[in-house]
Amino acid sequence: MNILKAFFITIYFNTTFQAVGQQSLFDHPQAMELVGKGTECIYKLKVDSAMFYIRELQKLLPNHPVIPSMEAFLIQWENIPITEGQIFVRLEAKLREAVVAAENFNVLDPHDEDAVFFELATRGLLAEYYAENKNYFEAITEANKMYGLIKIGSDLVNDNPEFLFTTGLYNYFRIMYPQRHPILAPIAFFFKKGDKDLGLEQILMSTEKAVISQVEASIYLSYIYLRYEQTPEMAFVLLEDLIKRYPSNYYLISKFLESTYATNQYDKIMPWMVDELMNTDRPYYIMVGHIFKAVYLEFVEKKSKEAYLLYGIGVGFGNELSNYGEYFKSIAYLRLGRLSQQFGNLNTAKSYFNLCLKYAETKEIKKAAYLGLNQQNID
Repeated sequence: MNILKAFFITIYFNTTFQAVGQQSLFDHPQAMELVGKGTECIYKLKVDSAMFYIRELQKLLPNHPVIPSMEAFLIQWENIPITEGQIFVRLEAKLREAVVAAENFNVLDPHDEDAVFFELATRGLLAEYYAENKNYFEAITEANKMYGLIKIGSDLVNDNPEFLFTTGLYNYFRIMYPQRHPILAPIAFFFKKGDKDLGLEQILMSTEKAVISQVEASIYLSYIYLRYEQTPEMAFVLLEDLIKRYPSNYYLISKFLESTYATNQYDKIMPWMVDELMNTDRPYYIMVGHIFKAVYLEFVEKKSKEAYLLYGIGVGFGNELSNYGEYFKSIAYLRLGRLSQQFGNLNTAKSYFNLCLKYAETKEIKKAAYLGLNQQNID
């Protein structure tokens, strides 16, 4: 009996010591500085430098969920958009490692800020990738596990600005995502009601006040302005600043180019941007580079025939991608339709407008394609 009692006392003190002994990242200035330097290197795609800072951070906080979280973050940004199954397997494994580290970080305090933030962030990324790949069951499973964490995080917003981002995303997409994806509307009914305007305000505040989430909040906010709010001018401002900070980040260049098209600022498409994308070995970025080289030729240099050829090359690379780059494909097919009309190839134009509608993700692109088809009927 005494041996059994001693065993449980030992377990209790070991667990307590481990929980109390874990130092918070948010209260560790040196560690926070390393996180800041590491994430800057990740966005700049300086992989070796990013790994250096992650390893230095590991020396300070060896069992902290920030370590596998940043490793996952590096995999994500090194390969975004992730179109290959093997890379997603690596990312998924690292995210799962971060979830386990967060769950074990302070088992005695379910409201621990570090544990809640990193479990919420990593489960959120898992849910996002599952949803993008139409694995809705897995996405909903992660969402269910996140729900309690979201409620805790919303109570911590005033104490820790990092939770502005996660709470804002929930408030906004709890309203908007079911509208865009009606198949999920019945399930969303069981989740706490969101607040679209408050969510936008919180994400915006995160771009100003957060440290870890600041850049990511700016990227998501630009996406919301482009694809949901139809305020591309606001996205353009955010993305112009981001590509100045991270000129070698292909994904951010692509989003900036999207904002130039959405705001009709074709002269803001710089040759170095499209050349950077066209010279990669990634079909996604090669596609984007050719399409926006064509946009520049068509609208700025008024070289319609050359533009037509490049749009065609762009969608050729796009055909290698399934369920990725649909918005960019829709731009290319819309312009191919318009140029075909100019060249007098009306049947070809009709085919391109229909292809545009197949891939279109925004009201503006769909409206332009239907307009093109209506003009065909009038003619």
